Amino acid sequence: MGGLEQQLLGRVVLKERPELEEQRQKLVEEVNVNKKTLKGLEDDLLFRLASSTGNLLDDTSLIEVLQNTKTTAAEVTEKLQNAADANARISMAREEYRPVATRGSLLYFLVVDMAAINVMYQVSLQQ
Repeated sequence: MGGLEQQLLGRVVLKERPELEEQRQKLVEEVNVNKKTLKGLEDDLLFRLASSTGNLLDDTSLIEVLQNTKTTAAEVTEKLQNAADANARISMAREEYRPVATRGSLLYFLVVDMAAINVMYQVSLQQ
């Protein structure tokens, strides 16, 4: 029932407060991009460290990459924290509509169970 409830919650919020649902979708995309960026930085740094020869402190390009990675990682981490805060605010606003989604999900499964009583009561999720 939880999956259907989440889908219904998304639809209710989209209908009642489309800007909120749009904001949530953008936030999810931004978080994914930021996590991918962070992973790429980590992979690049590990590759450079693994392929470096000699004394690491003498390799100026590696030190520059390390500093750039540190700066970029700090920025991305801050963006991820801001996104988490925004997501918490959006989730609180979405919870206003949770009772509607819960009732809708419950009603759907009740109607589906009615098909066991009589085949005439069969319905689809689209109806």
